[in-house]
Amino acid sequence: MIDTIKPQLAQTAKEPFDHKDWLFELKLDGVRCIANLDEGTCLQARSGQDITAQFPELQELYRHVAKPCVLDGEITCATFHQIQRRIHRTKALDIRVAAKLYPARFFAFDILNVNGRSLMSLAQSVRKEALVKVMTESQVGLALPWRDGEGIAIFREVQSRQQEGIMAKLKSAPYVEGKRVDWWLKIKNFQEDTFYICGLTEGEHDRKTTFGSLILGELKDGKWVYVGNVGSGFDQQQLRELSAYFDALKGGCPFEHVDVGRPVKMWTRPLVQCEVRFLERCSDGKLRFPTFRQLLG
Repeated sequence: MIDTIKPQLAQTAKEPFDHKDWLFELKLDGVRCIANLDEGTCLQARSGQDITAQFPELQELYRHVAKPCVLDGEITCATFHQIQRRIHRTKALDIRVAAKLYPARFFAFDILNVNGRSLMSLAQSVRKEALVKVMTESQVGLALPWRDGEGIAIFREVQSRQQEGIMAKLKSAPYVEGKRVDWWLKIKNFQEDTFYICGLTEGEHDRKTTFGSLILGELKDGKWVYVGNVGSGFDQQQLRELSAYFDALKGGCPFEHVDVGRPVKMWTRPLVQCEVRFLERCSDGKLRFPTFRQLLG
């Protein structure tokens, strides 16, 4: 039995910075994963759950490292919603189909053990150099590139590509299992928060039978406050599933006075939350450029 490793976690920084003692890399948008690579591949989620079976296309990952090792990284697909569809499938046929439709790749950003010897006490920069020596790039995985000292430049590149954000990591710092540390910082291009779903707007064209957007609200001082609508981030299957789901939650409008800007298909009881990514809050409290991420239940 392979010992469970609790990954080191990052704190949040408000803005990018330059500093010679730090390195910077992309913040990936996938599933955090500890990969134990020896005579086979074992993939462990942040929770400790074995997720190896969910990603059959990554089974050969162990063949692309020079020595037995334990890597910390992220499993990604083309989009966040694709990786979400992968992680929750348990039936063998569903998993095989999903692997063809939404192929995954493993990006390693740290190395924790080589040949049974722990590297966690070594400096981040030393571990990075060890990682690139051990791992070769392949269709199933690669070592995530980084840049020394230039956080602002890489963040501007991320902004122009509408990517998730960047990570800043102190070169001299060790790796501490299960701890949220201030020598790993996540700097997001977008903000994320959770909001209650209070209704659905009417859809048009290919959404005529489902909905156009979710009407979002939050509870403040005992009153429901409208924060805007989110109409992007869904695929057709999610639109159908959410329409059916909210049919059972029909209710009245929770807001005192509101104009949601579009015809309302239905109001729902504000019992279900969703995670939303957005650029910022406008002066009136509405979300700017919101994108649906996932339903929280």
